[in-house]
Amino acid sequence: MRFFAVLAIAILGFLPARAHDANATYLGNEGVMVTRGDTKILFDAFYADSYDQYVLVPRTITNALLSDTPPFDGVDAIFVSHVHGDHFSAEPTIAYLRAHGAVTFYAPLQVREALLDAGLDENDPLLSRVKAFDLGPDDDPVSFEVGGLSVDVVAIPHAGDWPEIQNFVWRVAMDDKTTVMHLGDAGTVRSDFERHANYFAAKKTHAAFIPYWFYLNEAGRGILGDYLKADQTIGMHVPAVAIGNGDAYREQAGGDLFTDPGETRQISSKD
Repeated sequence: MRFFAVLAIAILGFLPARAHDANATYLGNEGVMVTRGDTKILFDAFYADSYDQYVLVPRTITNALLSDTPPFDGVDAIFVSHVHGDHFSAEPTIAYLRAHGAVTFYAPLQVREALLDAGLDENDPLLSRVKAFDLGPDDDPVSFEVGGLSVDVVAIPHAGDWPEIQNFVWRVAMDDKTTVMHLGDAGTVRSDFERHANYFAAKKTHAAFIPYWFYLNEAGRGILGDYLKADQTIGMHVPAVAIGNGDAYREQAGGDLFTDPGETRQISSKD
C-alpha cells in the first residue's frame, strides 16, 4: 500500500507539508529534507554515486531543488555528513549553491577540500557560504546559532575501516519541539558514543536519521537507547532493491526505514 502512496506522489506532484507540522521527506540514500513551518534544511542531498547499490536522488527531485519548485523551495541550510560519493559530490553541490545565493552549506573540512579539488577557486565568492569544520573523534563538539537554527556537530567514526574519513553527526534544533539528528555513516561502536555522552545528553532529539545497520545488532540498538534516546528513529542508506517493498524491509529491520524517494514522515514529540 505504501508503494502506491509514493507512486501517487510521483504522479500528482510532491505535496507540501502542513505549515504547523514538522516533516521529513526522503530524497535518496541518506538524503533528507526537514521542514518546520517556513524553515527547511537538507542533509546529504547532493551526490552522484550509487556505487551500483544505493538510491540516487531522482531527477525530478533534483530539478525541483534546483528550480526552487515547492515543496523543495526556500531551503535555509544544507548539512553534509562526509565526503563519500553516495553522500556528497562536488558538481551538483556547486550547481545548487550557484543557483541559490542565500543558502549556507555546512560540512567537514574534507568536503571543502573536495570542492577545491573539483576546480572551485579559493577566491570564489561561493566559498564564503561553505562553512567547514576540522573535527576528529576525540575533538569536542562545536555549537553555533545561525538564522534561527541551533546547531551542534560532533565527529563519530565512519562504519567499517575508514579512520581517515571525517564523519559528522549533526544535531539541528529548528524550534523547541523540532530537533533532528543525522548520523551520516556512523559505526555501531559503543565507545565512540560514550566518549561524547554529554553531547548526546545535552539536548532532546525528536527525530534521528540513522544508518539502517543500527537496527541490526545489539550494539547499535543499545546506542540508540542509551545515547540518542530520540522520540523516533528512521533508518536510511537502505539498498535500492528495497524500493517498492519498504514494509517488508521495515519488518525485517524491526524499525522504521526510508526506502522510496518522496516518502514523508511527520516528526512528532513525546514532550
